[in-house]
Amino acid sequence: MKRVPPILADLVFLGGGHAQIAAIKSFAMNPVPGLRLTIVTANIRTPYSGMLPAYVEGVWDDDDLHIDLAHLAQFAGARLIIAPCTGIDADGHKLLFDDRPPLHFDILSINIGGQPDLGAIEGAADQVIPVKPIAEFQKAFDDLLAAGLPKKLAVIGGGAAGCELVLALNKRWRNHGASPEMTLYSRSTRLMPQMAPRASHLMFGALLDAGIKLQLGRAVDKINAGTIRFGDNTSEAFDACFLVSAVRPPRWLSTTGIALDDQGFIAVHPTLQSKSHDNIFAAGDVATISGSPRPRAGVFAVRAGPVLAKNLRKYLHGHALKRWSAQRRYLAIIGTADNGAIASWGQFGVKANGLLALKYWIDRRFMAKYQQLTMPTPPAPQPFAGLDAGLDVGLGSGPNGGSTQRHRDPVFATMRCLGCAAKASHNVLANSLEDAIGLAVSNGADPALMPEAGIETDAAIMVSPPAGHQLVQSVDVLSEIVSDPFMLGRIAAVHALSDLYAALATPTSALAIINLPEANLSIQTNQLTQILAGGLFALSEAGVKLTGGHTSEGGALSVGFSVTGHSKQKPAATPVTTVSGDDLVLVLTKPLGTGVIMAGHMQLVAKAQWVDDAIRQMAVSNQQAAKHFLKKGVLGATDITGFGLARHAQNLSIRLGGSGCRLDLSSLRLLDGALALLSSGIRSSLHDQNRAAVQIDASGLKGDAGTQFDAHIEALFDPQTSGGLLGAFPRDVANRLVTILRKDGQVASIIGTIGFTNAGVHLTGHM
Repeated sequence: MKRVPPILADLVFLGGGHAQIAAIKSFAMNPVPGLRLTIVTANIRTPYSGMLPAYVEGVWDDDDLHIDLAHLAQFAGARLIIAPCTGIDADGHKLLFDDRPPLHFDILSINIGGQPDLGAIEGAADQVIPVKPIAEFQKAFDDLLAAGLPKKLAVIGGGAAGCELVLALNKRWRNHGASPEMTLYSRSTRLMPQMAPRASHLMFGALLDAGIKLQLGRAVDKINAGTIRFGDNTSEAFDACFLVSAVRPPRWLSTTGIALDDQGFIAVHPTLQSKSHDNIFAAGDVATISGSPRPRAGVFAVRAGPVLAKNLRKYLHGHALKRWSAQRRYLAIIGTADNGAIASWGQFGVKANGLLALKYWIDRRFMAKYQQLTMPTPPAPQPFAGLDAGLDVGLGSGPNGGSTQRHRDPVFATMRCLGCAAKASHNVLANSLEDAIGLAVSNGADPALMPEAGIETDAAIMVSPPAGHQLVQSVDVLSEIVSDPFMLGRIAAVHALSDLYAALATPTSALAIINLPEANLSIQTNQLTQILAGGLFALSEAGVKLTGGHTSEGGALSVGFSVTGHSKQKPAATPVTTVSGDDLVLVLTKPLGTGVIMAGHMQLVAKAQWVDDAIRQMAVSNQQAAKHFLKKGVLGATDITGFGLARHAQNLSIRLGGSGCRLDLSSLRLLDGALALLSSGIRSSLHDQNRAAVQIDASGLKGDAGTQFDAHIEALFDPQTSGGLLGAFPRDVANRLVTILRKDGQVASIIGTIGFTNAGVHLTGHM
């Protein structure tokens, strides 16, 4: 049996920085089955900072500068969450947000960059245009262009980025016919101090040739409106001021519990793994590599990408991580806005016109990796040659036999839509509903309870409940627990109605919620007909009308119903404390074991008759049991479903004012095969969670509990589909009720009592 891998772990990428996008693409090209990818970002596009100066100059446009994270997420099959993260609970494996629930991660990769350190200069936050975040810079820059090109421009920052920016601004202004007065301010006495002295000298000349005034060795002390002030109490005026300064980490990192360096950046090993949390990785400006600090330059983030991708994958599989030693000498090419560029590598520096073309080629090549993502259109499904000529689903066969069907049937499309476009087609719905109604009515269903075929409405109109009654609603959806679509439809309806019966309500109407796998129209129509017919049979038997619903397609089959009914209004429940615990008993109306039997069936170890009995039991309605419960004055009821008997019994006892309950294992009825499967270690997937949710005391068991009772105890945690009703009654009433239910064919028994002294579930019984 082919199985879609379940989600085993969540790898979350926080931020869309240069290293991150490389890692995401790596997982897209070589996905890991069972690993879910999620991208969390405040912006749906991520800019490439290396192209910003040329963008300012007018060489590149906005689209050239950005990578579309929506495209990258779709390419990688990743979830995309566009929301600002405001914190990390590192120990709890959660990302925190201001306006949405925390997001779980098993592995976290952080590449969110840094923020401009506006606090380093008094007044900067209100008076300057910081280069980062780039999206905000772009808006401010566009506003300046629209405002008419202010004359006096100041750029604070004498590193490579500041030098490139001031040259680009100067070129852009002059291209528009303006003659700006440009000044570059730097606290350092040398331009680009982290690069080769020769490169610094060449940049000095390029700035002077462009007519840009330099103020080196002058630290800006304060910025007022239109004025830059220095420590010597001198000042200079500006019309617009740009800040290209060192970045700082987000302040909320200090509350995460993640190890940080002295400046507040994430401290990582050379493997890019957090020094405090093995499952957290970080790269780019936000991270500091222990023992190997490097400038916070884009070149290092780009080159960290492949290392990050490899180590995320290695960590996932438990392999030794690869250490990365960022090169001490690296090639930097800085544009000079005069058709040339300066190259710096180690102690080497040179300026040449051809270098600018090389820089543009490198930038375009890098961006092309992420901007030119293509999703190959899958080949359209082809009908089987031997069946092609006979295909006809009422759409017209056309002169070429099956070709018309292939043209019109969505199953032969190269790609299926999602959202509202993923609804099953009108023909499928209309034909299925008409056939299902005909089948139901011909088998005795009340025509008045059938949906109105051929009439399309946007919503069902609910009938008001009788006077003195209140509306009661519930919804349940089942996956393909049985492969017979008719029986699946019936069980889904019975299962959904059971919640109303447990609430002591009378069901009146239902809405269908069905998701069909992709299939050709004739197959899909027949499958939906089977499902609807099974559901209509069960609903009609209960006196319930199907008033509408929604049918979608894509993925696994699921069938459910939203059901509505009414019950007499009652005052707030009063805890039952006046009845002795031994006299307030629990009555169960169906045997247990559907969960383990269907689990055994999936593993090919359940006998055919066990499976058949379980399916028949799931199809039995709780309607009659509920009527008898009401007649006998049930004090409280629930139905036994996914949480298992123990949890449901405990919850019912607490609702009635008890502290727990006592269950008699020797009174439990189990489906044939359940005991054998439980004894052999077969468990339904929810079993262990159900067991962990209940406190069990087995001290009251008599006999060799270690061997004979083990499987009986495990039956208490078996999740049930369409299980029986569990009700609380005085003992004398319960005895009469069980007799009546058994005459009606119900497998009913008294299984325990409400407890008022001890919490949890206390087991009794003997073998």
